Amino acid sequence: MPTPPPLTDPLAERIRALAEEAVADGDLFVVDVEVKGFQGSRVVSVFVDGEAGAGADDLARVSRSLGFALDTEDLVKGRYRLDVSTPGADRPLSDRRQYARHVGRELAVTFERDGDQLVTAQGELVSADDSGVLLGGETAPIPYDSIREARVQLPW
Repeated sequence: MPTPPPLTDPLAERIRALAEEAVADGDLFVVDVEVKGFQGSRVVSVFVDGEAGAGADDLARVSRSLGFALDTEDLVKGRYRLDVSTPGADRPLSDRRQYARHVGRELAVTFERDGDQLVTAQGELVSADDSGVLLGGETAPIPYDSIREARVQLPW
């Protein structure tokens, strides 16, 4: 899967850079950053994950570190709320490092086939390696570069 396009909001870009620094000493990685609201009432959401997941202690550590950096730089003017969490089941997979953790789960993957045709395949994620993912029922791996969206399918 290609790297997500750069954030267009300079504030979100700077927060992402600080978040990357906050997770640099461990096995976590930043999946996404969202800044919503207006000056004085912003909500800064930072989504992090890890190859083995991210526990409450991990999220608290990142939140403290990132909150300190944001306050030190006085980056978010006025009041704001910082939410550091894992992406959750309702968000699409956006980083190739997320796939390995979902081997054995049902995925719906929309991807380009033959360069111009969008196809959605659903099946158990059989494997995820450096080149792509293999779903049960597919005869060939799906390269990350062709994936446009992938979501874990919940059993309910």
